[in-house]
Amino acid sequence: MKIREAMQLDLPVLASMEKQLFSDSPWSMGQFKEEFAGVPKTRIFYVATDEGNHIIGYAGVLVVAPGVEADVLTVGVLPQSQKQGIATAFMQRLEEWSASKGAPAMMLEVGVNNAPAIALYEKLGYTNISTRRDYYGPGLDAFVMRKDLNS
Repeated sequence: MKIREAMQLDLPVLASMEKQLFSDSPWSMGQFKEEFAGVPKTRIFYVATDEGNHIIGYAGVLVVAPGVEADVLTVGVLPQSQKQGIATAFMQRLEEWSASKGAPAMMLEVGVNNAPAIALYEKLGYTNISTRRDYYGPGLDAFVMRKDLNS
């Protein structure tokens, strides 16, 4: 497995994976293009590839300005590639990039029913600070989690 910065050419694959990974509220191709327009000034996206150079996961983060908390935009890994440390590696990269941009902390939203992701984020030092009702759609709540980068 290798991690590299995402390229414009990756977007169709990411949009396709998004429908599989986040079927309740997937980003559209237009949303990916809009977010990708901020690379590298305020956003960075990474992809993980397997031995055959196929994309098996992706992640992105937003830092609007130094001193402002980073917002994890997305983290997704194909089911067959989960539990191999890919999401952990993504989060380390996102945190490093965000710290380099002057972000004091990381924020993210995660579905309240996504126990594996919640466990991962807690293991990485994130704490649940609130709940956003209907964040992913009617009846689909999200926890807001936060981690200080300075500690």
